[in-house]
Formats: sequence, structure tokens, C-alpha cells
Amino acid sequence: MALENAAILEELKTRYTQVVKQVNELNNTRVKIEGAIDVLQQIEDSKEEEAQAADKSDNDEDEGSSIDVESSEGTDSSESDS
Repeated sequence: MALENAAILEELKTRYTQVVKQVNELNNTRVKIEGAIDVLQQIEDSKEEEAQAADKSDNDEDEGSSIDVESSEGTDSSESDS
């Protein structure tokens, strides 16, 4: 019986070492995937912010041009009244 226990113990130690190695490799892979997700998320967030900023600047330009037209019309009327 002692031989069987010794053989089983050695087999379990070997399997344990293999499992620990696999867990460590998977943990490293998990960390790399988390890093890649984080980087890609930052890129996507940056794209959205740039798109929003571009939309806002387009809207500001549109509003600015309509204000310029109105103010120039007001200036033209006052000049013609003079």
C-alpha cells in the first residue's frame, strides 16, 4: 500500500505543478487581454470625443454665420438710414 500511496503522491505533485503553470500562463494572458481592452477602449472613447467636438464646432460655426448675417444686415440698415 505504501508504494501505491507514494506513486499517487508523485503523480499528484506532477499534476499540481502542471496546473500551477497553466494557471500562471492563463493569468498572464488575462492581464494582456485586459490591457488590450483598456487601450482599445481609450481609442474608441477618444474617437467619440473628437466626433462630439467636431459636431459642436460645426454647430458653433453655423450659429456664428447666422449671427454674422444678422449683424451685417443691421449695420447695412443703419448705414442706409444715415
